[in-house]
Amino acid sequence: MKKVLAMLLTFMLVMSASITAFGATTTDVDKTLESSVKFAFGDKTSFDVSESKDYYLYLIAGEYDEKIKESYFTSVKKALDGGEKFDIGTLGLIISNIVLSLEEPTDFEGYNLLDLFEKTKLSENDNIYTYMYAADIAFLFDYEALGKQLCDTMVSKYTMGAGTDFWGGWGTSADDLSVFIITLSTYYDKYTAYIEDALTLLKAYNTDAGYDNYGANANSTALALSAYASVDDEKSAEDAYNKLMLFYNKETGGFNSNYDDVLATKDAIFGLSYYWLLADFDDDTDNDENDNLTGIDKPTKPIVNVTEKTDTEDTSSANKSNTSSVKTEKEQQTPAKSPATGAGTAAFALLTMLSAGGVMLTTKKKEI
Repeated sequence: MKKVLAMLLTFMLVMSASITAFGATTTDVDKTLESSVKFAFGDKTSFDVSESKDYYLYLIAGEYDEKIKESYFTSVKKALDGGEKFDIGTLGLIISNIVLSLEEPTDFEGYNLLDLFEKTKLSENDNIYTYMYAADIAFLFDYEALGKQLCDTMVSKYTMGAGTDFWGGWGTSADDLSVFIITLSTYYDKYTAYIEDALTLLKAYNTDAGYDNYGANANSTALALSAYASVDDEKSAEDAYNKLMLFYNKETGGFNSNYDDVLATKDAIFGLSYYWLLADFDDDTDNDENDNLTGIDKPTKPIVNVTEKTDTEDTSSANKSNTSSVKTEKEQQTPAKSPATGAGTAAFALLTMLSAGGVMLTTKKKEI
């Protein structure tokens, strides 16, 4: 892993460059990410292991603080020393945070987390919203059987033409479809038919005010943005970005919600991170300086995946707010631009944005 990181670290991106990115510039997205982090996390000085998703969002938004990293690592070690057992998705998050911090997951405080990850069994009690994290790590570290198992579990809860059923009869939603697409896009070539079907269903939730889930909202719109970016659908991603920005509050620096502005802003951070990478990569592929780099695939996707249902969110009856029946009028459109081969999302590239600059870690495309 250290050898791989050493090679990949030679690819540098400067986030401050004002490069046109569809309907915005990367500078526009940078500024929104910066204000969103301040709104969502304020003056936070530490994250513990129970806040792994928040720390993940903090990192992919381009933030880094050595003391905060140390506090998080200390919390993870304490949990491991105490014999705490993590589910596959939480382990995926923890390992992602360690790698994004440029540390070695095979020798973390005396623990081989990759070995633990490989041996962790999927469970009916798993939060399926976290499978996206595990799929990224499975792809990145060549756990092909595990990656396929994660995706196949998702597929087992999907009906072509109708969508997902994650919650035992509550049907599908824009949120669930987006998570489904993001997870499977890691192994795009093997699940193309399912992804394209889900994209068609997802577009039925698009409204002038944003993506609808019992009303247009920032959370669903951010997830839709992430889903489109994960499969390189530039046109739909640009539209979703523009809709997401309808919820941006210039006064607070966060995103408005009828329920929880902080949660909406955290989801927006994920969506914006995906969009920044999709836009910047596409613009940079014609950059002569990048063409001079050798031995590295140009970055195509981030290792970013987001929103999960938290322990405070009810995944039974309360999920009425997270699920709704598919609209009858469906947009019969295919992605404007799909990946040519291999994975469609995160595991193409590990994004670590440290301090003022951005460091892009890329991995080569591969298939199951």
